Amino acid sequence: MLPDPFTTEDGDVILRVGPDGTFRVHKLVLSLASAVFEGLFRAAQPDHSQGGLPTIPITDPPESVDLLLRFVYPGVVPPTITDTAALSALLTIADKYGVPAISPVVKERLADEEVLEGDPFGVYIVARRWGFTGQAKTAARGLTLPKVMASPSSKNPQNFTGDEFFRLVWFMQKRGEEGKRMIREHFVWSRDPRLDDIPCGHETHSGAEAVDFFEQLAERIVDGFEVDPCLDTERMVKIFVNGPDPPSDGFCRETDLNQGEDFFLFCPTQPTRIVRSLCHLASRLDHSCREYLGKAMDGEFPA
Repeated sequence: MLPDPFTTEDGDVILRVGPDGTFRVHKLVLSLASAVFEGLFRAAQPDHSQGGLPTIPITDPPESVDLLLRFVYPGVVPPTITDTAALSALLTIADKYGVPAISPVVKERLADEEVLEGDPFGVYIVARRWGFTGQAKTAARGLTLPKVMASPSSKNPQNFTGDEFFRLVWFMQKRGEEGKRMIREHFVWSRDPRLDDIPCGHETHSGAEAVDFFEQLAERIVDGFEVDPCLDTERMVKIFVNGPDPPSDGFCRETDLNQGEDFFLFCPTQPTRIVRSLCHLASRLDHSCREYLGKAMDGEFPA
């Protein structure tokens, strides 16, 4: 077990935090990590009340200073932070004292599944504020208003601005409206009379039954989308497999049916065709999400 590196006797400079808090540290370590600290040490004068060691007054919270030092000092295992407020505080003090090594560490933590699941709204706010675009987009893509309100960071309004919250709510609203519209329109089947009876490879489907099946499937996907807007093909296929009952004669085994020289009919209840259709829908939803998210993050709010 290494001794606490911030109270060792061989430390050659003192950081005074508040009236009572002190960190006895090493000039060389902090100078290598931060040009700001290096400049402070050059200007520091000996403090005879501290045995002649130079003392640097620090106005930051003691816990923030301690956290910064634990990420800077060699041989010290830094804590695993899952709290987004603590990650934000670490970025703030690292930026103040010019410690560039902290930014990639926090960026990696914000991408961690545990942190993202625990406080997705907090991840979005911190990542967006500090320019971690990829992490901000990942967090925003899975957010819904209930998830935002349940997120720990939403309980502390001082952690975010009204503009940041408005941008996110606008994105979620537009993404939700457009997504549900796209899902329902994707499953609108033609009322062409030739679809009333579809001769399949094994039996005859009723066109009305097919339409009813896809309308039910669409609403189940809409329900899934409202809970989890990151619907991909795999999740949609699960909804399909566990979804509404197929038409009375079952799903069609044939891919297509020749209905004449100028009319080639694809049976919509063919499972392979349904999966391909879901793949196409997932791609369209993803494109729509990216479009609205990009506009929200850029500050563009079209009607």
